[in-house]
Amino acid sequence: MTRDEIREYFQNKNFIMLLTTVLYVMGILAFFYNSGIICAFLITFACIIAIIKKISGLKFIFLLLFMFYFGYLNSYMQIKPSDNILPLAPEETSVIGQIVSIPNNTNDKIKFFINVSKVGDTSVEGKLLVSSFDDYQNSSLYKIGNTYKFYGKLREPFRATNPSQFDYAKYLRNFHTYTVLYVENDSKLLSRPSDLKWKFMQNLDFVREKILSEHSKYLKSPNNEIIGGVVFGDDAVAPPDDIKSNFVHSGLLHILAASGMNVAFIFGFWFFLLFKLFKAPYKPTVVSGMLLIILYTLMTGLGASVIRAALMLLFVLAGKLIDRDTHSVSLLSLVALLMLIYNPAYINNVSFQLSFLVTLGLLTTGNVLFEKFKTESALMNFVSGSILVPIVAQLWIAPIQMFYFNTFSLYSIFANILSVPFISVISCGGFFSSILAIFAPYTSILCKWLDFLMNFLTTMLVNLSAFFAQLPHSLVSTTHPSLIQLVIYYAIVIFVTMLIKFGWDKKSLIVLAIATFVLGISTINIPSNNLEIIAFDVQNADCFLIKSPENKYFIIDTGKASYKRGFSQAKIILLKYLKDRGIKNFEDVIITHFDNDHSGGTVEVIDNLRIKRLIVNSFDNKSSTSKNIYNEIKRKNVNTKLVKNNDVIYNEPNFKIKTFEANVSGKHSDNINSVVTLLSYKNFDMLFMGDGTIDTYQKIKKDLPSGIEVLKVGHHGANNVVSESMLKTLGVKTSIISTGINRYGHPTAGTLDILRHTDIYRTDKINAIKITSDGKMYNVNGYNRQSKRFELIKQY
Repeated sequence: MTRDEIREYFQNKNFIMLLTTVLYVMGILAFFYNSGIICAFLITFACIIAIIKKISGLKFIFLLLFMFYFGYLNSYMQIKPSDNILPLAPEETSVIGQIVSIPNNTNDKIKFFINVSKVGDTSVEGKLLVSSFDDYQNSSLYKIGNTYKFYGKLREPFRATNPSQFDYAKYLRNFHTYTVLYVENDSKLLSRPSDLKWKFMQNLDFVREKILSEHSKYLKSPNNEIIGGVVFGDDAVAPPDDIKSNFVHSGLLHILAASGMNVAFIFGFWFFLLFKLFKAPYKPTVVSGMLLIILYTLMTGLGASVIRAALMLLFVLAGKLIDRDTHSVSLLSLVALLMLIYNPAYINNVSFQLSFLVTLGLLTTGNVLFEKFKTESALMNFVSGSILVPIVAQLWIAPIQMFYFNTFSLYSIFANILSVPFISVISCGGFFSSILAIFAPYTSILCKWLDFLMNFLTTMLVNLSAFFAQLPHSLVSTTHPSLIQLVIYYAIVIFVTMLIKFGWDKKSLIVLAIATFVLGISTINIPSNNLEIIAFDVQNADCFLIKSPENKYFIIDTGKASYKRGFSQAKIILLKYLKDRGIKNFEDVIITHFDNDHSGGTVEVIDNLRIKRLIVNSFDNKSSTSKNIYNEIKRKNVNTKLVKNNDVIYNEPNFKIKTFEANVSGKHSDNINSVVTLLSYKNFDMLFMGDGTIDTYQKIKKDLPSGIEVLKVGHHGANNVVSESMLKTLGVKTSIISTGINRYGHPTAGTLDILRHTDIYRTDKINAIKITSDGKMYNVNGYNRQSKRFELIKQY
């Protein structure tokens, strides 16, 4: 591309607005990724080069530079590291606050945000998230705008202390929220809203609930939730979990999110009714339609996608009122800029990212392809459009889906093409029947007959989703693409779009081939030949991942099971890490014993991984956790072995794994009989004690070698798990303690005192721990939450 062509692009309104927004977004990303200095240097350097090369006018280049710094400073001013409530956690207390979001009933719990006025006896201002498990079947207890006195556990949301772990604290920070209140007892209504704003929001929510209630008379679950999701979006109406899972697997989940189609149809219906049917004046019709869109947006729960669509349409309509046309890409850029100025944290919202990327894809790649396949037949144009839209959408959102969810919906394009006629009619009928439901009971008969038709069409849509969801490999697990890979991918997509529009030449094809080659090469992972051990931070529990020098994988313990209706540590920490790296095959999974903090995630590990063998210490344990594991073993026909003492379970050149058992009988022998595991690689040895005690060691010490470099301390550092003589005999240099907040006092002062002559590394202090060894030396690394990688602490 010549300098003149570049200058021509800098004169294009769409490009100018897009580039201005991109520089502002880069400033926001520099803030969130803690890379302000390096990004500022690169951006400033690029602007200096642009000035020297006279690529554009000085004013525009300074504008771009200003937008970058404005994005960074605006993020710094708005996004705070904490608030006044966070220092009060953890605490079991009462909280007084006003509900400021529509209560969302999902996964057997109700969630909503409140503006806090008092915590216990302390007057304090801030915002927190309330999560109630006990009242989830009666969500009508909580109304937006009402002020309640809640009772529960005030907690700091969990942070990402492991690689690949979702950072809940960082996520809630996007909503200016830094604490969570887990409500346990009945809450007390103190007052209803007195100010006009919250009265209006409560009445609007009442209208929404009236519509859904009227639909529920004629539509049963899940059809009622599907209609509600299509009309109001899943931010306001939560579908059943099994239905949502089918829509995820089939690639149709976006149907349940209010979007541009809903907003456009609402205005179209209103415009036809007033202007065409009742011959109302043009401008009052447009203005009233704009007000209707605002009301609808508030009613949906203010999801990012519907805000984007509503703002775009409002700008288009405002332009019509003053006889001004709008440019699609520049309008999209302006809307993104305004939303991000209002709240820079929108950039972390997946819905925001998907909505804008799909829209940008349709406005660029989509328009180019539509023009390419355009014919004189309106019918053929409709058919080609119905096919191209899901293809282009999938092309633009697939990497984001892989980035956040490690999945790719294999049949999404086909499911979306076949769903087009259903969605069109359901959106139209759902909105019209919702209008009728507002005026019930006067319009109940009409609503009933329309819902009868909607019931048939919605059932067809549910069946279509279920059909594609049940096909083999409907949802393919993928690795986690890096940010660099995403940039290269979208650069290729945009470059190909330009080539389709302007034509191909030899140089362009070479550039495309090189970029594609670089992207392909970047996906190749070259494993190391070192022994690697990761001690995941699973609080006061155990979960270890081992990679042998020949890249075979093993697991020792699986952390805790889920709390109430949440997720197990294995799912949110271990399995997420493995998915990101495409690791599925395991030689052995060792369950040291059946305490929940060691075996709680075993069922999910068996269900999601390919395991050659499972090693346990008992076949007749009576705990509920063990019964679930036994049932899963039987269901999946897993090869299961009872541990043997001094048994080599795996061997490769210079590396072997041995298991040991104390085999003590008695009422309180569970911890003593934990499976003990020894890793040996050349001159490096590491001993995993499970919940083993000094008594365990006494039983097996004759079979253990001296010169154990690393000891995984038993029972999270409780009393009676190590002794001076034990450490001296084994020759331990490094101690690893897997622990976290607990009510048992782990690790105890006595145990820490005994370990004082060793280097002690604790997961509650340095997060996840990674040990690597070439068989001669070994490194201890701690997980840095800021850089999101393991960093060397000490080399031995």
